[in-house]
Amino acid sequence: MGPLTPRNPRLRTKYPYNDMVWKKLDPDTKGFAEIKQVIKYADDVEMCCPGLVDRFQEVAKNGKLTKDAFDNYGKPTDRAKHRAKRAKRHDLGELRQLFDTIVKAGEKDIKLADLVRHKREVNRICPELITEFSDIDQDNSCSVSWDELRVFAGGTDDWLKFQLQNIIGLDGLKDQIHQFHQSISLDKKRQAAGFDVKDAGGKYHMIFQGNPGTGKTTMGRVVAALLKRIGITQSDLLVEVQRDQLVAGYVGQTAPKTQEKIDEACAGVLFVDEAYRLSQGSKSGSDYGKEAIETLMGAMTEPPGKAPVMVFAGYPNDMASFMQATMQANSGLYRRIAYTFDFEDYTPLDLAKILGKMAQGKGFGLSADLTSNNFEVLSRMIEEGTLPEARALMNGGICERIFTFAKQSLDGRCQASGQVSVEITAEDITMAMTRIPPPPRRDDGGDDDDGGGGGGGGGGDERLRLELTNVKQQLILVKQQLRTARADSSRLRGELDRTKALLASRPAAPPPAARGPQAPQAPQAPPANQAPPAGAGHAAARAGVPAGGTWQVLLESGWATIDAAGQHIMNGAVAAGQTSIRDKIAGREYFIDFVAKKQTNCRTGKARDIRCAPAGSAVPASKPSEAGGIWQVLLNDGWKVMDAPTSATLSQAAKAGQTTVQLRQRGYDYTVDLAALTQTNLATKAVRQIKFV
Repeated sequence: MGPLTPRNPRLRTKYPYNDMVWKKLDPDTKGFAEIKQVIKYADDVEMCCPGLVDRFQEVAKNGKLTKDAFDNYGKPTDRAKHRAKRAKRHDLGELRQLFDTIVKAGEKDIKLADLVRHKREVNRICPELITEFSDIDQDNSCSVSWDELRVFAGGTDDWLKFQLQNIIGLDGLKDQIHQFHQSISLDKKRQAAGFDVKDAGGKYHMIFQGNPGTGKTTMGRVVAALLKRIGITQSDLLVEVQRDQLVAGYVGQTAPKTQEKIDEACAGVLFVDEAYRLSQGSKSGSDYGKEAIETLMGAMTEPPGKAPVMVFAGYPNDMASFMQATMQANSGLYRRIAYTFDFEDYTPLDLAKILGKMAQGKGFGLSADLTSNNFEVLSRMIEEGTLPEARALMNGGICERIFTFAKQSLDGRCQASGQVSVEITAEDITMAMTRIPPPPRRDDGGDDDDGGGGGGGGGGDERLRLELTNVKQQLILVKQQLRTARADSSRLRGELDRTKALLASRPAAPPPAARGPQAPQAPQAPPANQAPPAGAGHAAARAGVPAGGTWQVLLESGWATIDAAGQHIMNGAVAAGQTSIRDKIAGREYFIDFVAKKQTNCRTGKARDIRCAPAGSAVPASKPSEAGGIWQVLLNDGWKVMDAPTSATLSQAAKAGQTTVQLRQRGYDYTVDLAALTQTNLATKAVRQIKFV
């Protein structure tokens, strides 16, 4: 008798053919079919489950075919469904038109209410926008931006670029990830083209080696999602474990405990953090970590789907020792790990950008002088104000410390002034870095050195290292205190010079009236146009600084005239014979050296050249294009011309004799002081110079 065949193959899903075959495979209702039964009824099995015989070793478990595996064979898995959906590429022009149609005016993202209003059109053009909304929403904001929708429709290449461009630094690692993806994708294309190219044989296990805080767990989540998207794993699940979650305290308990975590992560990735600790014995003397390693190695031979892809993470030196130790006992782990990814330390510039992003994510902001010129000032402060050892030990974690302490400094200023602010300044950052303690000795899992017995040399080296680290930290604190003391000294010297100038400008007291014929006569005052006597404190004049001239400062965009208030302060100091002053000009505190002709920002330390045109002479414009009667504002990158409506408003107000003007530009409200030539942002309180040239 031949194999049973359904009357109509199209009705096979409704016809109880599979149940009839299963009864023949499992006549004793054990719940599984043995190999001999599958061989006996191979024709029937192949009829209802094409290809099952060829893939028996993948479907069966321990040589037995379960009822669930038999029933589910041939059904489209979630991964297959996902690939089928992705096979339909959307036209980006059509998607863009849909996006612009359903997004409200003035909004940037698609929200739930937008999908409800345009449900019919969305289902017609891009139903995945509803069915896979959470996958498209990369930042978990419950909204979808155009970049997120474009990346979803563009495929894995665009998705990976989008993910990696949001990670700061780690350029070398990003290249490794791209190469990993390209290698697998090209092999799949070669196979699809008919070439007999062998894949990795299921060996996608990898090592992540780098110092703490370099984003190993974050990159692990990206890799887990990438493996799912390219069809290697069934899920983007990432199960993170350490030694404590794998190793038990008694004999016979470690293997089941490790296997439980393997089963939990079976469809995705098992991330073993600080993996080197598995090869180190515990302080109690037991060494059950080797049993965990052996259990992991047993699962690593299985293909993805039957076992997870495993990532072993840790310090570079410790991971090298871990691999060496496991090779001496069993080389299987080394042979099963196909990829090694290196996580380099963050640079001071990377840390500055991470700190800025962290502050923004928590609702705060950094002052403009810290973030201008690609975080130049902040990165230099981090490089000079933190120990290299601390940065290497903490990396991104040091930004958490700096932000926490800087916020506490900001809180103190707000409490003292009674004003609420969310702007973190350079002063807050400096204060925060002084509170970061030197890094402690890292616990490497070895025995503690209590100073007795052998190994005293190693303990001495460690103590010397700690003493050197403490000295470096103290040196940084002393340097910061010295900078503060110099700033205070300069400020006090400026106040003293201003006081002297004020006293010198007061008229001399009249002489007492004569009481007798022999009373001495008061000396005559010199003529009004007579110069002061030589040597009477006119060092600035001797240095070639004219009195009563027009002062300018050299910006990136050229020479710019200092505002009227600054002219008054600087000319008054020169007239009083001062060689330097410290005062506020245009809302910022500067140290001005008239002899060296330098103006130094007391907060950032940045110095600029200054010059003084003699009174009555023509003052050259900072740029030829600035001549012609237009209003300009001083931004971080130099003087910028205001737009025509704003210039017209200010000119009309000046002609009408107004001293202040209220403006609204680019969504912000400003107060313009035409007398002081300043523009104040009412939201951020930032003050900028303006001028009419």
